[in-house]
Amino acid sequence: MAKAWSIKNLYYYLVCLVTLFMFVGGAISSVNSAMQIILPEKPNIPIFYTYYPDYREEYEQPVFGPPPLEELEERRAEQESMQGYYRGYSVRQLLNSMAFVIIAGPIYIYHWRRIELSEEKRCDNDEN
Repeated sequence: MAKAWSIKNLYYYLVCLVTLFMFVGGAISSVNSAMQIILPEKPNIPIFYTYYPDYREEYEQPVFGPPPLEELEERRAEQESMQGYYRGYSVRQLLNSMAFVIIAGPIYIYHWRRIELSEEKRCDNDEN
C-alpha cells in the first residue's frame, strides 16, 4: 500500500534527518575534541630552531651562543601559556560537541516515536 505523505509526516522526517546529522556531527566532533585533550598536537618544529632561530638564516659562518637563561625562561612561560590556551579551547570544543549530542538525541527520539505512532495509527485505520 502506498504511504500517505502529509505535511505533519514530512515535518517529522525532516526534523529527524536534521537532528540525526546534528547527533552524528556532535559525536564525531566530541571524539575529535577528546583526542585533542588526551593527545594534543605538538608543533612540528625542531627544538634547535626554537632556541636558535638565527640558525635558519643562511650565514657563511654561523656564530651564535646559547640564549640567556632569562630568554629561555620567557620562551618556556610563553609556551606553557599557549598550551593552556589550546587545552582550554579543546575543552570548550568538547563541551560544545557534547551539547549537540545531548540536545539532538532526545529531539530525534521524540520525533521518531511520533512517526512510529502515526504509522501504527495509519495501519490500524487501514485494517478497519
